[in-house]
Amino acid sequence: MPWPLPIIRQFAKIPVNPTEADFHGVYNKLLYTLFPADSAFTVAPQFMPASPESAECDFYFDVMHEDRIVFIVHLRSPGDIRYVSKRELADKQIRNRIRDLLDDCPIPVLHAISAIGTQLCFFTKRINERVNPLAIPPDNTYENDTAPRERWNYNVLEEAGVQKLRDVVEEIKEACAAL
Repeated sequence: MPWPLPIIRQFAKIPVNPTEADFHGVYNKLLYTLFPADSAFTVAPQFMPASPESAECDFYFDVMHEDRIVFIVHLRSPGDIRYVSKRELADKQIRNRIRDLLDDCPIPVLHAISAIGTQLCFFTKRINERVNPLAIPPDNTYENDTAPRERWNYNVLEEAGVQKLRDVVEEIKEACAAL
């Protein structure tokens, strides 16, 4: 089932050469559709410094259930998908965010998404297990790709991406209902 027309309209308004900021509103609308404002869920935009020495900020949506983290969405510019270094940075940033917030998650699985434009990579972290997908260690001898483009294999506007996101949200809601 595709997204409701108001969400599709917001995605259609994104400019031809968008920045990450062009996606803030549409992902906000999408997340509030999935986690309604009149429920126990809160969608909280977060600006985090990219690094202590940088003026750049990373943008996340933290979804909370009764003030405890249950879902993370990290936004990146769509052009980042082309560059190994940008994908590696996106991968590292979402893994760090998962690690930072895991202790606050009240459900058995912390779900997260790295969104590079409309392309999504889904992450899960279960207690006492490693983050899935598993990290690819760097090999400086061969200059390997530690965050292959294929990991961002779902498009939020295509049926498979819509269904995957809906399945994750349903799993989160079921786990929260059991609290």
